[in-house]
Amino acid sequence: MFTTNEIKNLKPYKVSSHKAWEFKDKSDVLKLDWNEATIPPSPLVKQRLEEAFIDEQLNWYPDTNNRKLIKLLAEYNNVGEENVQYFASSDSLHEYIVRCFISTTDRVLVLGPTYDNFRAVAESNGAKIQNYQMDSSFVPNIDQLDKDLNLIQPKVFYIVNPNNPTGGLIKESDITKLLDNHKETLFIVDEAYFEFSGTTMSHKVKNYDNLIITRTFSKAFALASFRLGYAIANEENIQLLNKLRNPKNVSLFAQIAGIAVLEDINYTKDYVKEVNETKVDFYNSLKEFNWLEPTNSNANFIFIKVKDLDIKQQLLDFLSDNKIFIRDYGHINLTKHYVRITVGKKDQMKRVIEKLKEFNNSL
Repeated sequence: MFTTNEIKNLKPYKVSSHKAWEFKDKSDVLKLDWNEATIPPSPLVKQRLEEAFIDEQLNWYPDTNNRKLIKLLAEYNNVGEENVQYFASSDSLHEYIVRCFISTTDRVLVLGPTYDNFRAVAESNGAKIQNYQMDSSFVPNIDQLDKDLNLIQPKVFYIVNPNNPTGGLIKESDITKLLDNHKETLFIVDEAYFEFSGTTMSHKVKNYDNLIITRTFSKAFALASFRLGYAIANEENIQLLNKLRNPKNVSLFAQIAGIAVLEDINYTKDYVKEVNETKVDFYNSLKEFNWLEPTNSNANFIFIKVKDLDIKQQLLDFLSDNKIFIRDYGHINLTKHYVRITVGKKDQMKRVIEKLKEFNNSL
């Protein structure tokens, strides 16, 4: 075997079912398992891409330092241009963060249950992962966490806020308290769902060298296929990441799409507004089924407990047979009763509720 022990013994990040991609006609497939946007991106994206096939140098590598994209990201986040950098997805950014700031045997703390990619990347690099598991309420006790951090003393602490899959949100003041009390720990705050919660630590990065925020264009901006993300951090941390960053890895088309959606920001804001309004109605509709317990969410999804495991499997199969795909969280012991459903537009979630009623009548 030529691989390292870290890779040989690694528990991989678990992906969702591939079945949604297998339909030749995807027009009636409702993919609610990966929290992607449920609509196409801004029409400006298609227009700009069509223009690029005529006007751009497709035989060149992409722009390695797209100042327009940097400027728009800085303006969108109300930070300096020196405080942002774009990457080929937030997942790719996680890999650079691990390579840049984590050495073999460093202790990495992960607040979970949560998005598992950062754990997998850090562990593959030889880091010692420690999971700080929330209880069944999925709400961390910040005072206890503050005390435990003094004992654990991790090199890096990874927090998703709002959290995926639970939808919980840690207050800005609580994260600031941890940043102040644990200056030797680097906090990676994954704000993939910022647009839906409106809560961010981005205005803190200039004052904290132990804070890096990761963001994605895959959720609210509907650019999941383009693989585009970005970091927000103080200037020194951005410069350190730039030492490792491969500047050729963000495609011309991803850069064009990113600029287009930022220039048509009202399209995204309108979508976010509809999702957040629909989420309230969808949550209330879910409560009408006595075999379900939905969890309040600050993101574009709802985490739902299915009280009976047999019913949960029947539900997954039923929805899949009707071309509706949701995420099963049975692979984690604490969440074995749970599923996660992405919230889309009103008519899309109406279709889900109708199918849930049909399933309920069959029980």
